[in-house]
Amino acid sequence: MPRLPFTALAAFEAASRHGSMTRAADELGLTHGAVSRQVGDLEKRLKVRLFDRTPQGLHLTDAGRDLAQACTAGLGRVQESWDRIAGQGPERLRIAAPRTWAALWLVPRLGRFLDGRPDLRLDIEGGNTDRASEAEAGWAVIRYIRGGDPGPEGTLLSEESLVPVCAPSLAEQLSGPADLSRQTLLHYQASPDWSLWRAGSGVSLDGARSLSFSESVMVIQAAMAGQGIALGRPSLVLEALEAGRLVVPFGPAVPCGDRYVLTAPAEGRGRGVLRAFRHWLLAEAATDRARLERLGVPFPQGRAGA
Repeated sequence: MPRLPFTALAAFEAASRHGSMTRAADELGLTHGAVSRQVGDLEKRLKVRLFDRTPQGLHLTDAGRDLAQACTAGLGRVQESWDRIAGQGPERLRIAAPRTWAALWLVPRLGRFLDGRPDLRLDIEGGNTDRASEAEAGWAVIRYIRGGDPGPEGTLLSEESLVPVCAPSLAEQLSGPADLSRQTLLHYQASPDWSLWRAGSGVSLDGARSLSFSESVMVIQAAMAGQGIALGRPSLVLEALEAGRLVVPFGPAVPCGDRYVLTAPAEGRGRGVLRAFRHWLLAEAATDRARLERLGVPFPQGRAGA
């Protein structure tokens, strides 16, 4: 059996996972140049390109995707074995999830899952890319799918609508949707949410001021700070609504088809902690609708608002 270039494969695996040589270098404690050379050496040795290098970052080729899947699965199993032998803890749970969902939905609830698991090592990585290799390597993987887009197979966690949310102090100044034309609307730059809501509600937004952000979690934080009105996805703003940091000043709620999907582990798959996390995740998601209804959050007719 030929000797494999494990150092270069580890550099390639990190770059494939992060989509960035720089972030891979940070993780491995190497320079950007060292990681780039390692990946380049692999490509020369294999006589194929593993990445398409674009201004938006690294994108795996078909050959790169095949190798990344094998590397992540293999190195993941080696890491788990190392941790057990080195006595770093009997269990480890790794979660890959969209950043906003992790910040607003998962993190506020994690204490309920971690209770009774004092030795569990937990790693959460933000992102929303296909992670077939991580699923095979024992990760829990959550994906955000925009309405109308095809998505990977998995278990639906929530199907989202769009509903106005703002700080309680601002809500006191609002009497109805017509007031939006005199307010500041908070936008996530990568999403047409307000256009979708206007088309679905028929409410004019002419004259409204605009404040936009590059990250959707910033939109919700600005709304809680009273800086304007945002469009919230019910399951993501649930914790803030229950805590009184946000309110729904009025409807309507407009369906957009966006959804969060658990793509791994599949039912009955994975180690014990993965199966436990899947069971807990689905149980938490199942309670959201009732919690939102108790708060009086409007839902589109015929839709599973959360």
